[in-house]
Amino acid sequence: MREGEILSLFNVRFLMVYKYLRYYAKFILRLFTRNIQINGLENFPKDKPVLLASTHPNSFFDAIVQACMLERPLHPLARGDAFKNPLADKFLSSINMMPIFRISEGKENMGKNDETFNRSLKVFQKNGVVLIFSEGICVHQKELLPLKKGTSRMALQSWQLGIDLMVVPIANNYNSFSKFGKNITINIGKPITTSDFPAASNSMEGIYPTDFNKLLTERLKPLIDPNLPKPKWYWQLFYGLGWLINFPVYLSLAALAKSKTRRTVFYDSVLYGLILFTLPFYWLIIGLIAWWLS
Repeated sequence: MREGEILSLFNVRFLMVYKYLRYYAKFILRLFTRNIQINGLENFPKDKPVLLASTHPNSFFDAIVQACMLERPLHPLARGDAFKNPLADKFLSSINMMPIFRISEGKENMGKNDETFNRSLKVFQKNGVVLIFSEGICVHQKELLPLKKGTSRMALQSWQLGIDLMVVPIANNYNSFSKFGKNITINIGKPITTSDFPAASNSMEGIYPTDFNKLLTERLKPLIDPNLPKPKWYWQLFYGLGWLINFPVYLSLAALAKSKTRRTVFYDSVLYGLILFTLPFYWLIIGLIAWWLS
């Protein structure tokens, strides 16, 4: 079997696994939150290469929410130190996550970012979607931080190669970073394309990272909304039913997650992951008890 056929087969299997895992992850997300609202879906193209330029207020949970709520498979860029463990590297790579290293994670790792950028370009050439957190760091905040150069670099390289890339600004908004049953609003803004830089030459040499980041900042800021709307009543009922059934698991795992993530930004990510893997076993136990009693 040729290399191209192997890659094609892998992509098909990935899409199948991604599709069914997404259904389950989205169902658990509905149990985990009171309400999720998404605005601006018309700005997210269905059949073009996309670089999702996202805010980053809530660690890995930001990518989980977007992967669940957006129909197209995502290739998120994640902090490089998460890939240090070989098993973690294998798992994260299997779900198409790619490492991006910061200077604080060692100068010797910075060269590895070139490989990640090249992999991202290949995703774009196949009309795929890459998710990047343009602020570069995660902080529990409701204001936009200064943007790093990674988003502009990836966009400009793609345009110089003739890729019709659309940079889509997106922001996750949370009413709380520590309470269970939170409200989430995802806002998607107007895409950035080469037409936003009419003064640039055909080679895109006239576009500078500072100009790009200035425009992206202007598109991202209006998407941040600290005042979230009230949840819709039917999602409150769904959440309430889930709480009634699962509260022993929720309370015990929330306490565990809080103890393990104290003074970090990973509480929601760890808690959601624990619930994702624990609930099926809990439901199995409940089912066996009900069957035995009957």
